[in-house]
Amino acid sequence: MDRWLSNNTVVKVISFLVAIMLWAVVNNEPASYSTGVGQAQASTQLNKELKIRYDEKKFLVDAPSTVHVEIRGSKDLLAMSSLLSPDNFEVFIDLRGYESGRYEVPVQYEGLPHGLDITIQPSQVSVNIEEIKKIQKNVQVHLMGKARGYTKAGEPVIKPQTVTVAVPESRVKDVAFVQAVVSVEEAEGPIDTKVPLRVLDRKGQPLDVARVSPSSAEVYVPLVALPSKMVPLRVQTKGVPANGYKIDSVTVTPPQITIYGSQSVLDTMSSYTLPEVDVSGWTATKKIQVNVPLLDKIEKTDIKTAEVTVNISKAEEEVIGSKEPDSPVGQPEQPINVHESVELPIRVQGLASDKTFEFVKPSSGRIRLELQGTKESMEKFDRSKLTASVDISDNTPGEHTMTVRIANLPPDVKVTNPGSLQVTILIKEQAGDQHVNS
Repeated sequence: MDRWLSNNTVVKVISFLVAIMLWAVVNNEPASYSTGVGQAQASTQLNKELKIRYDEKKFLVDAPSTVHVEIRGSKDLLAMSSLLSPDNFEVFIDLRGYESGRYEVPVQYEGLPHGLDITIQPSQVSVNIEEIKKIQKNVQVHLMGKARGYTKAGEPVIKPQTVTVAVPESRVKDVAFVQAVVSVEEAEGPIDTKVPLRVLDRKGQPLDVARVSPSSAEVYVPLVALPSKMVPLRVQTKGVPANGYKIDSVTVTPPQITIYGSQSVLDTMSSYTLPEVDVSGWTATKKIQVNVPLLDKIEKTDIKTAEVTVNISKAEEEVIGSKEPDSPVGQPEQPINVHESVELPIRVQGLASDKTFEFVKPSSGRIRLELQGTKESMEKFDRSKLTASVDISDNTPGEHTMTVRIANLPPDVKVTNPGSLQVTILIKEQAGDQHVNS
């Protein structure tokens, strides 16, 4: 025996026979995952995505998105199936070869080991196949928010301007427009961005069955300066002070406001109205902070609050018996008074050619008038025509205090601070040419 084993040829023959025996054993042994008699049975249930196999370039399909799957079999096989990649196990319907229309089609599966019992509910599903129609649509840009500072969004530039919308034939009429939404909220500079596109119906609702190509667009939004205008601030009072007191004047600080908006809107604005100040029962001068509202179609203002000063003083005592009888019940309410501040340059007239002048008080050569009138009268008169002037033609050199004349002031609008009309002017002889004798 030892001599045989030392023979190389004998060893090769024995090895070959052993290999044949092992191959036979392996190939004749039952599969490890087959269901044997007496093996423990189990089941598992899950909702599985229903895949659809069809020509996506030609058709759109409306079908259920999921089905219910129950898997039954031995615990060993179920354990084996749980180790499989989810991508290998697929539940699907095959619509290749179908044309447009409604069909009942069987649900199929693949990717599970043999020996398992598979139940799918429903086993058949209803599908609607529609041929795709492609239409061209221009892209519309919808801007949201407001830019920071005194700027606004300019005309957006979009690329591409036209896109292709793929939609079922029955829904072509529902495609209203393709929209790109861009936010300019708090933007400090031009916006250059890429945004997704949405297909919307006539009610502005997304059309989920539509596909757009390309699915996004590049949008450039420049920022441009807002048109602006400076106008006087107006404030209205309501109510009356306490008995025995009266309103001397109402002033607003600052007296003017810069407003921003479209030029067509600004052209209609001659003043800016603050909320009413209720002076009912007041017995003393008060200063209050008033929020500056954003009026209709005005986009921005340069101030958010203003200070309103209402000067209250005691009214002169009435002579006994001179009091008018109380107004009868039902008498119309007194009209609302409107107060406004206006600043004007003082024009000097009548200055001789050999004289010069300078303003002593006010040194700026400008006066600030506090005007009061009814709402109707204040809205009617043109403030741009108001002028303030003094005539110094009859005055000699020196300081002179004189009264400023206000022209083009309507009779139903009065100046509540007449003291501001007193100005002091210094008139001087103009220095002549000096000659130097050689």
